[in-house]
Amino acid sequence: MVRRKESPKDQERRVKITKKAQAEEPEVTMTGSSRLMRARRTGGVKRTFWLFAFIIIFLGVGWFAARAMIVGLGGDSSNFWAGLFKTSSVNLIGEEDGRVNILILGHPGGGDEVDGPFLTDTLMVASYNVEDNYLHLFSIPRDTYVSIEDYGMSKINGVFEIGRTKFDDGPGTAMRTVGDLLGLGIPYYVKIDFEGFEQVIDSLGGVNIEVEKDLHDQYYPTPDKGYETLDIPAGTYTMDGAMALKYARSRKTTSDFDRARRQQKILLALRDRAMDMELLTAPKKVIEISEIVKDHFSTNLKTGEIERALELMVGIDPERIYNKVFDDGPNGVLYGTKVDGIFVLKPINDDYTKISDSVALALSRVGDEATTDEDADLEPLKVEVLNGTNITGLAGRTRDKLEQAGFEVVRVGNNPTRGFTDSIIYDGTGGGRFSAINRLADLMNATISEDDSITPGSGANVRLVLGESAK
Repeated sequence: MVRRKESPKDQERRVKITKKAQAEEPEVTMTGSSRLMRARRTGGVKRTFWLFAFIIIFLGVGWFAARAMIVGLGGDSSNFWAGLFKTSSVNLIGEEDGRVNILILGHPGGGDEVDGPFLTDTLMVASYNVEDNYLHLFSIPRDTYVSIEDYGMSKINGVFEIGRTKFDDGPGTAMRTVGDLLGLGIPYYVKIDFEGFEQVIDSLGGVNIEVEKDLHDQYYPTPDKGYETLDIPAGTYTMDGAMALKYARSRKTTSDFDRARRQQKILLALRDRAMDMELLTAPKKVIEISEIVKDHFSTNLKTGEIERALELMVGIDPERIYNKVFDDGPNGVLYGTKVDGIFVLKPINDDYTKISDSVALALSRVGDEATTDEDADLEPLKVEVLNGTNITGLAGRTRDKLEQAGFEVVRVGNNPTRGFTDSIIYDGTGGGRFSAINRLADLMNATISEDDSITPGSGANVRLVLGESAK
């Protein structure tokens, strides 16, 4: 976790979390501080369009900031507002070919006062289909292990910093590296630091967040490199910037993927808050936000290109926004391992084309085909592992490998017959877990048998008989 050192003023700030419910409902005290939270218990789930919110809010205020700088804040403000609704004559790179790709980066910021100020906690790609008006969103975990041209291998959250320090080109290095990983040409980037994110939320008067399940993190880092306990019971809150950032970044007792979902919720709430305030009718507030953006936001999109991006994206039907999160779950293309003692995520069988192939498949799907991965919401695939060789301990070692990749191994044993050269998978689901079984086959370099007479035991979905190729 990147740790941001707070100023004395920051340390004295009280986190403003106000109750949105009946007065008689219980108070919940923040462990590790004297701050109070009031919660209304609720189980509703909001649909989130996180990157859509990010683009609309931060490209939008970036546009405002650019115009404010062009006309000068002390100049004729009528020039600023006169240009807000004109149609841009600029085409974006990729627009004529039918697809525009933008890299979005979020990092701590704070310069020398922060450990790893340019390590990107948030790394996403928006791919807009111009002809069909679809937006595909790809989220890349910070621990993904990638190759950086003229440098070597690194976790992807270090790509911007490596490019900045080694090649004097953080954005260019990030765009090339992510583009190579996904198989996309990425000509644009948008970058914002978390301090700016926090200040924008405060400027808007906080955001309304529905916390669907209790969040308990006893390892949330403090400015002195210690820890404090962060407790947020399920409920509905108005969070200020500091608390919203904590809610978005907590990860030690959950996962990067849980954190990504919380970030989605924050960004949607930010969009909703901006819309509620009708910013276009509040010039003072827009200029206040634009001042924040100038210090904490950067992009290589020129003013006319920002205008064009907004023209395209504000008209997107939310039903045409599709999310793809690369993860290490049973249906994902990644698996967790360690390199030099450091946890990283790598593609199955270390085959990086699996990631770009997954992107290509996602981009080819629209409408009902594009909603979700086939069995993304199902439980882990249950596997019975049997040793079909004379190699001692092979099934046990395979169990560790499968569990690390997100599969559930329900039994390990010896196959009645030995001498298998290749590994074989017997499907007990009748084809009902196609994606997960194919991922298992890729991981183990195994063949999927068409013999449906063999039934997995111990409640397993599939039986994996190991051959010598699995050693």
